[in-house]
Amino acid sequence: MPEDIQPIIRFEKVAKTFPPDIAVLEDVNLTILPGEFLSIVGSSGAGKSTLLKLIYAEEDATSGEVYFDERPLSHINRKHLPFFRRQIGTVFQDFKLLPQRTAFENVAYALEVDGKSTAEINEEVPEILEIVGLGDKMHKFPKQLSGGEQQRVSLARALIHRPKVIIADEPTGNLDPVSANEIIQLLLEINSFGTTVLLATHNKGIVDTLGKRVVVISQGKIVHDQNKGKYILN
Repeated sequence: MPEDIQPIIRFEKVAKTFPPDIAVLEDVNLTILPGEFLSIVGSSGAGKSTLLKLIYAEEDATSGEVYFDERPLSHINRKHLPFFRRQIGTVFQDFKLLPQRTAFENVAYALEVDGKSTAEINEEVPEILEIVGLGDKMHKFPKQLSGGEQQRVSLARALIHRPKVIIADEPTGNLDPVSANEIIQLLLEINSFGTTVLLATHNKGIVDTLGKRVVVISQGKIVHDQNKGKYILN
């Protein structure tokens, strides 16, 4: 790693154990630089989602330390977590949209919680929805949108705070191949503007086409870390 570049995320000897004594992650050392596109792959139960949850502090490490911009997450006061999490946008397999709210309202909700004015919301939300290709569907409800479009709304919501990092946990798991490819292309576009993207997936085909760095997790340990190319998952 170049000496003048500070990691945006760093794991130092991290372990995570759930009661009664279930080891989910063991001795994880990982450095992620600003602007990287990193795919985290592994079979179901390998520890991918837990690793991501440690980054946005939904879970705490049992031992070791996770750093964000070289700030140890264990030192963040709980009342400051909402401010910290604005630096990280999250996208999940199941969209997590509010069904009674339109696409516009789903994205706007994140700004309402922050106390943004109506004028700011009316300016910022359409801009983000245009970026993800939903400018003409902002007043549709989730049930009126396809799965791919719903995931685009989720991505717009993740982008609304202009985060430093986007975490996408199996974002294509419920999508058809065409919609899945569209989401991946959007993530690549977002990454091209300098946003760090972490993609957790078990879809080997997607990872192979990216040509980006791949980290393989197996039984809670990083067993492979390569900059480009294909991977073999046993």
